[in-house]
Amino acid sequence: MNESLPALLLRRSEGGDPAYLLGVPDLSPAAASAFQQLLALGVVLHPRVLDTWDPCANCSCGAEERHVRWIDGIPVAICPLSSEDDETLDPGDLQLFQISLSRLAELVGRAAGLDDRPEQIAPRLWRLGRMAGGRVLLLATSSSAVRGAGVFDRLKVLDRSARFTLIANMKSAVDIAALEERGIDVVPLDEAFVASEPGRPVRVDLNRLLVVTVTSDPDVLEVNPMALTAAFGGRALQLEPRHARVLNVLAREADDGGAAATRDDLYRALVGRDDADAPVGDEQVDKAVSSIRGALCEARDLPRSAGTKLIAAVRGHGYRLMAPPIRVLIR
Repeated sequence: MNESLPALLLRRSEGGDPAYLLGVPDLSPAAASAFQQLLALGVVLHPRVLDTWDPCANCSCGAEERHVRWIDGIPVAICPLSSEDDETLDPGDLQLFQISLSRLAELVGRAAGLDDRPEQIAPRLWRLGRMAGGRVLLLATSSSAVRGAGVFDRLKVLDRSARFTLIANMKSAVDIAALEERGIDVVPLDEAFVASEPGRPVRVDLNRLLVVTVTSDPDVLEVNPMALTAAFGGRALQLEPRHARVLNVLAREADDGGAAATRDDLYRALVGRDDADAPVGDEQVDKAVSSIRGALCEARDLPRSAGTKLIAAVRGHGYRLMAPPIRVLIR
């Protein structure tokens, strides 16, 4: 996991909600894999590809923007006046990503070892939960989030006499000192998302949540139940959270002697805290298993029909993840 990736997302959120990231960030191979997992988790969304580009730099066409035309799979910004001013673009630069601040806050809280569900207590300010020792961890997705009238009073109502630790993109020594006087210790982004050392006020270790594949063995299924992420044969699976919970149950049973997961267990896996009122029945379980089969086959470039050999139906009982040939690694 590239330590700058979470800080990058939070810095991009400084402008408010919704927060956007234009273009695929230049990341190391490990961070690029983690970025794909953030997409799978819904922390980063991919709403669209841009179809317009900046105006010409050195011509007199007067256009405020140029339309993008794809020619043989390559995007080109077209000058309306002269083809000599057309500009060949990198496809990655046209990708527009949206950052889900609520999902980002949830991920940061889990990475800090907190079980609480984040609570938004003010615009762009989240209470992530209470850490060991009694401190309350806060996350600001904008440095201005704690400057509003009454914000501190609301914090004190929620946690009387508590001391607070705030993760925020703050650089002003004056602002930091003012917050410390009010019982809020500020941890800058560059210090929050690094390897923990004795004495650090908070550890936010996204490595423990995002799958970092340790093998490219085509038969190994790596599952991270806490983060709801998985990889098969070294390739991350693209699953929605409730389907990832179903895979967690299948993997747990396979790892514990190869038993089949009952439909009752799979029902419970589908009912998560974010969708407790969603309908759950045989149809939803079968749909989840079908989605997992498809993701497993896609990761291994197998035909979709091979999915029944990876997850078998057990009549009158449930489903079994076929291990072997699959070997399960639970992180």
